[in-house]
Amino acid sequence: KHYKIPKLDNGHYYISKLKSFPTLKELVEYYSRQAEGLCVRLTEPCKKGQIMAPETYGLSYNTVDIWEIDRKSIQLSKKLGTGQFGEVYQGLWNGTTSVAVKTLKPGTMDTSDFLREAQLMKKLRHPKLIQLYAVCTTEEPIYIITELMKNGSLLDYLQKDKGTTLRVSDQIEMSAQVASGMAYLESQNYIHRDLAAR
Repeated sequence: KHYKIPKLDNGHYYISKLKSFPTLKELVEYYSRQAEGLCVRLTEPCKKGQIMAPETYGLSYNTVDIWEIDRKSIQLSKKLGTGQFGEVYQGLWNGTTSVAVKTLKPGTMDTSDFLREAQLMKKLRHPKLIQLYAVCTTEEPIYIITELMKNGSLLDYLQKDKGTTLRVSDQIEMSAQVASGMAYLESQNYIHRDLAAR
């Protein structure tokens, strides 16, 4: 287990706001002796270079470490949705792999904010999270290319065809899968902030 150590306005450090310490040294010494509210006692520091992001798979062997792909390798086929900052399309990579392509409308938001999502997605790998495949950032509109949800959005699925006749046990299983993905995000110290069926 890893713990972040924030600082209060008065300069004290804490892991739990119930107990704060004037110095980091005092905090570490205290929690090295007893857990008192933590899952475990502090036993050893997290050394730089030991933390590795989970392996992320790209669209092909040559995109695993190089996220930028040639825009010409993506064919946009069907618009899946529109938002304030851009649109999402179904597309085809190299004529073989179905993908989702999130675009940024030029001038609607800062490019670095849009790409922050891709930077975050590069670090995360879980079977119940949409997987980042690649980006196209050399010209506008910028693309973030991800795994395609073959059944579309959860809301559409639940309101049409098979989704309207799901058994309660199937709905519980779907909820458990969502919870599994969210638990993974929490284990990596992230939260979703906009989890919804839409």
